[in-house]
This record gives sequence, structure tokens and C-alpha cells, in this order.
Amino acid sequence: MKKNISIFILSLFIISCSQEKKKVSTEFKSQKNITDKAIVGGILLELTDSIGKGTLNIKSDQYKISGKIKIESPCYFLRRNGKVLSFSYPDVNVDHTIIIQGRNGVQGILFKKDSIIYEDFFPTKTPYSIQEGADEIVYQDFAHRFYKNRY
Repeated sequence: MKKNISIFILSLFIISCSQEKKKVSTEFKSQKNITDKAIVGGILLELTDSIGKGTLNIKSDQYKISGKIKIESPCYFLRRNGKVLSFSYPDVNVDHTIIIQGRNGVQGILFKKDSIIYEDFFPTKTPYSIQEGADEIVYQDFAHRFYKNRY
């Protein structure tokens, strides 16, 4: 009888430990790794890797978000001289245009009044240098493409 009780208690302990191990590994997999950070227009932006999918976390309540991130991680903001490249286009009411680059292409992000708009995604086999950025014409295309597609 003592042997049966001992085996039962040992079995419960083993099952309990294996379930705890699964819980810890699931929690670890769901954590997001920050791949890049930037401040644009006074707003903190964080790009994260969420199990192969890029996500953009915006640390502000003042903007409405529209669109979807279509970038595969790892993803980064295009920069020049250590600063995130951002261009303004008052003719189409765009305050900031930034570009993020992921493993599968680039995507524009527009700051417009009280909105942040995830703009079109373009697959590219020739990635831009993350430290040198892209020519302004690429930013202008994102900003004006939005205007043409929406109005």
C-alpha cells in the first residue's frame, strides 16, 4: 500500500513538473523581441518580432491606427546618420513619412493629423541599407500614393 501511494505521489509530481515546463516554454514563445526603436513626432515607436511577423507598437493614445503591417521580421526603420529618415508632404497633409524594411520588403508609415496609416507594402529583392536609408523619392511615392488611392 505504501508503495502504491509513493508511486502515485511521484507520478503527480512528474506530471505537475512537465505541465509547468510547457507553460514556461509557451510564455517564452509568445514574448516579442524588440528589433528597432525610434521617436517620430514625439511618439515612441517599437518594431518587434512576433514569431516571424513584424509588429509596430506605438506608445501614444493620440493617434488612430489604420491598415496592417505586412512586413516579416526582423524589421528596421530606414535611417541616415543614425536618425530615422522622415519626410513631410504638406501638399497631401502628411506630417511624417517613414519606411520600415523587413525580410520580405518595405512598407511606408504615414503620420497624418490624428492618424497613423500603414501604407502599401512592396516586396523587394534588393533591400535598402538600413543605415543609409532610401532616396526621398521613395518616401514621396508612399505619401502621394496614399493620397491618390484614397481621394
